[in-house]
Amino acid sequence: MVTVANLGNIQQAQSLKLLLGSAGIEAFIPDEYSAGLTPYLFMGKSGVRLQVFEQDEEEARQIIEHGFDEIGE
Repeated sequence: MVTVANLGNIQQAQSLKLLLGSAGIEAFIPDEYSAGLTPYLFMGKSGVRLQVFEQDEEEARQIIEHGFDEIGE
């Protein structure tokens, strides 16, 4: 697994996960439960991680770069 984004909150991570899923890329939020229960822990630099399989990394980064503006940063 490769981290392709660190987001400010769980909602942004879930939105990007859906965006990637619509492009056929399976994405994971390893911090999903923790960020939902204690969101203040993820407001710093680390953020909520969004990960994909290594073979999907390049395509996922391109989608994130072009699609994140559409879903709201």
